[in-house]
Amino acid sequence: MEKILDLKKTVADLVGEYPEVREIMAEVGFREITSDVALNVMGRIMTIPRGAAVKGIDLAEVIAAFEEHGFTIVGDDRGTRQGRLRGFIERLSGGEDLESVRRDFVEEFSHVEAHEIMEAEQTLIKEGMPVTEVQRLCDVHSALFHGTPSAPPPGALSHDEIHAQAASVSPDDIDALAEGHPLSILRAENTALGALLDTIEAELDGAKRPDVVLEHVLALGDVRMHYIKKEELLMPVLYDYGVTGPSQVMWGIDDEMKRTLSMITKALKEDPENLPMHEARLRALTQRIREMIFKEEKILFPLSLRYFTPIEWYRAYHDLPDMGVSFGVAIPAWPAAQPWLDQEAARLARGAADDKLQFPTGELSMEQLTAIFKMLPVDITFIDKDDTVRFFTNEGQVFTRPMSALGRDVMNCHPPEIIPVVRNLIADFKAKKRTEMIVHRYIRERPIRVHYQALYDAAGDYMGTVEFVTDHAEPLEKFRRSV
Repeated sequence: MEKILDLKKTVADLVGEYPEVREIMAEVGFREITSDVALNVMGRIMTIPRGAAVKGIDLAEVIAAFEEHGFTIVGDDRGTRQGRLRGFIERLSGGEDLESVRRDFVEEFSHVEAHEIMEAEQTLIKEGMPVTEVQRLCDVHSALFHGTPSAPPPGALSHDEIHAQAASVSPDDIDALAEGHPLSILRAENTALGALLDTIEAELDGAKRPDVVLEHVLALGDVRMHYIKKEELLMPVLYDYGVTGPSQVMWGIDDEMKRTLSMITKALKEDPENLPMHEARLRALTQRIREMIFKEEKILFPLSLRYFTPIEWYRAYHDLPDMGVSFGVAIPAWPAAQPWLDQEAARLARGAADDKLQFPTGELSMEQLTAIFKMLPVDITFIDKDDTVRFFTNEGQVFTRPMSALGRDVMNCHPPEIIPVVRNLIADFKAKKRTEMIVHRYIRERPIRVHYQALYDAAGDYMGTVEFVTDHAEPLEKFRRSV
């Protein structure tokens, strides 16, 4: 029987198929594999190529050893560009310094096109590589000619040219957008954000006044809403067009930075004088935010401009005012969107004028029902049996809900790290393993209750899931005052 060794499988899976794999790997330098603990922990996430990168063992020698024992090797993609890109991620996973990986990347991929990076990201994600790992490739690539000490090789394309090429959009096309266009607004926010980063870094390089730094860090909190705008208005639409890799990776990085910012903000609010303890982390954060600005301007925005239809831009513009102002950037009128906005307003007015809705306990007009929903101190979202977002109220504004979310797969409305949780929860609801889940957590320093409830019809068949989100800050404060 032929022995097939697939290098894309984890070490644990390979040992399960062929126990002798363990001995062969130990012979070529993977001595830790003899430990059951190592096999059960690291072996379940580590492949042989990745392990070789971590240990500094020549993969060719490992392959030769297995071939000597009668194995046929498959899954060796080192010769392909995507395989070599994977190798850079594995080197970073092995703990190699980011700058040394960047230098080699610049040397080997001086003429890489952004669509290759995009395709590599999506392929790696589909193959099961965690998004957090794929993010490392994004970090390497974004810094290819941006913020690196080394100059690009002679004749290499600039980073701007590479990404304009990938999106088939000229930078001039974005610069020519009307003032009220959603991308113009997001770019204006980036400009204001960049100026704020300059101010923070100048203070850190100069007087380092803790109270001043704290003031600027609090202002930096607006970056959360800026990221939410792109995550809610741009990324899900790109998902619909099959462009998932860049969005998933950026979303994951956004979440990392938001967590870091929250930690720094909390620490400085408690004691601004502890600034020296957090200065290095704050500097690193400002650099990561700068790199994200670059990724938005050169990857996300051009890709969006390439794929979005006029109606999709109008919907994004419609939702922007409800998502708040970031860095003082106002949302100006966009005359091109007005005819569609008027049409939507007329459609909703017609719906409100329809006959009364009959309920078991009475009747209401659409106008009356809408007014009642607006008074409820709770955000409500309904996902139907096909996992599609069908309805929401968003008066509490705990989580943003753009109109463009309607009719969209609920999985595409969440950051990558949350998707497995959502998928498992809905699967449990459908299988009736549980019928509800309640979570209490602090979101932006406010106590929030999130209640997920499964709905079943009279026959017991699954109809969908309702999410209730309640901000308890105000009632809790009233209780404190009454004590």
